[in-house]
Amino acid sequence: MITSGEFPGMDLPGIDASSTLDGLGPVELDHPTQDIDGDGTLDTITTNGDEAMQVWTDYDHDGIADHVSVVEKDGDYAAWEFHRHPDGTSEWVRTDEGKIG
Repeated sequence: MITSGEFPGMDLPGIDASSTLDGLGPVELDHPTQDIDGDGTLDTITTNGDEAMQVWTDYDHDGIADHVSVVEKDGDYAAWEFHRHPDGTSEWVRTDEGKIG
């Protein structure tokens, strides 16, 4: 299950390639099901909706997603990284976007 740290216990709302993720906050990955980097530790959850696939990954294994990629059925895609700042604030920063095909 994927939950937002802003709304504990709630499913993460669907996002698409045009989302800004402003105000989303940390996203908890309670029970990852895939090992995306091959190190033997489950770190990723993939969700599939009617219009898009989302891949949420916790690279540092702290239970909080560090990266999310979205690929839509029409080929639009985007990726974001979660950044924690020294002043205690955090944000999702878009790192990639485009169209496949």
